[in-house]
Amino acid sequence: MIRIGMIGADSTHTEAWSRLVNLPDGPLYGQAQVVKLWGEDGDQARAKAIDCRIPAVVDTPAEALAGVDLAMIVNRYGDDHPPYARLALEAGLPTFVDKPFANQMEDVHDLVSLAQERNAPLTSCSALRYAGEVMELQEKMDGFGPLNCAIVSGAAAGDFPDPRAKHPFFYGIHATELLHTLLGSGAQAVTTRRTDRCDIALVDYRDGRQGIVNLLHKTPGFYHAAVFGAEGRGQADVVDANRFYAGTLARVIEMAAGREPPFPVAWAVEVMATMAALVRSAEEGGRTVPLSEFSP
Repeated sequence: MIRIGMIGADSTHTEAWSRLVNLPDGPLYGQAQVVKLWGEDGDQARAKAIDCRIPAVVDTPAEALAGVDLAMIVNRYGDDHPPYARLALEAGLPTFVDKPFANQMEDVHDLVSLAQERNAPLTSCSALRYAGEVMELQEKMDGFGPLNCAIVSGAAAGDFPDPRAKHPFFYGIHATELLHTLLGSGAQAVTTRRTDRCDIALVDYRDGRQGIVNLLHKTPGFYHAAVFGAEGRGQADVVDANRFYAGTLARVIEMAAGREPPFPVAWAVEVMATMAALVRSAEEGGRTVPLSEFSP
């Protein structure tokens, strides 16, 4: 059984991931167990440990990483992720960093370099990459012929009192992850138009495909994806959170067991660079921003 050390108790993702493996009715029960939890707020961490049957709440992040097979960095905000991910990678642990990977591309590149130096498997993604509805759409895409375009929509920011929820990576990463899931790698530049209602970004691909990311500033929570090929099309509404959490964690557990990430970490870097280019373009009046501006 894979033993998980979890860092971060301030997000609902703490219990979303833990219940999948620690509770007997969880779909991944028996495959892994969250055995240690650390959170900045000890009372919050202890309450979640009781709810999710986590055996130990520890006093330091380093203790959470001792004697485990997998590190999960699940703090709510991206600027909290890098220092804890570095601890895990320094220890050579397979490491999952919850969305967003970080809030600065420099941190993303530093973590990837450290993982390579330590031979530590590393992955990060929005769980929407493994949404059941999206995977069902992917199964049909071979019948669509050569792909021309994908359009993805979702919220631009989180509805939380902490102003860090307004950071564009915090929720914008979900829609950008969906775009990469459907069209794959090869994004080269982003052009964004920003209004008081939405940021609409055109993502250019090297082979001529186009992606559209629609980030809505005021919207009920939803994520929608549509893909168009020369011979067919399809769409998906992501509504089943249990499936996308379970689908993601199953692959993270496999990474810990086989020490092989579920997809190339370069994909996670490209998703983050696409998001960074989207933001820079919006802030600079719609200038077309190449992803190469965010290379290490």
